[in-house]
Amino acid sequence: MKTSILRTAGFAVGIFLMSGFVSKAQEPFYDTKWENGKVVSKTMYAMGDYGLDEPKFEVKYTYDEGADFLKKEVFVWNPKYNWNDKVERNEPDFSENTWTPRYCILRKEDLVSNFVYAELLIWNRKAKAYNEPAETMIYQLKDANHFNYLAFQKGTDYEEVTNSINFDKEMLAIIAK
Repeated sequence: MKTSILRTAGFAVGIFLMSGFVSKAQEPFYDTKWENGKVVSKTMYAMGDYGLDEPKFEVKYTYDEGADFLKKEVFVWNPKYNWNDKVERNEPDFSENTWTPRYCILRKEDLVSNFVYAELLIWNRKAKAYNEPAETMIYQLKDANHFNYLAFQKGTDYEEVTNSINFDKEMLAIIAK
């Protein structure tokens, strides 16, 4: 009697553990590559059509010589499968031509006026190039904790904020993420 109760309880615990592992395996995960203490790429994988984890998008980061953030590019994978005779099934094609750019955040510095520009560029599929900046953020730091100048431009709309603004160091880190 005790043996059958313990078996049943052990079987139930095993089922609960397996269902937890299966549900966790279906969640997306990220592959992050680091170089010199900086993130250079981040790829998100999720369950694909054939039960395999496939990349959904990739983010590539570029830094200058001083290790300051320069560019963030986001690419989306266009699912393409090729038949593999050895294993007799379709396998995903991850070559360069199956990735399409979506947008780019570009950071530029003007050393003369000490302004920094952060531009959002959207990919134009027809022209196969980035369009003119869709949004621009311009800022200048007064000191480590305050902006001296901050402006936002979206299309023809221009919003300007000047004087002392508390600087949130995390705000610029969010742009890079």
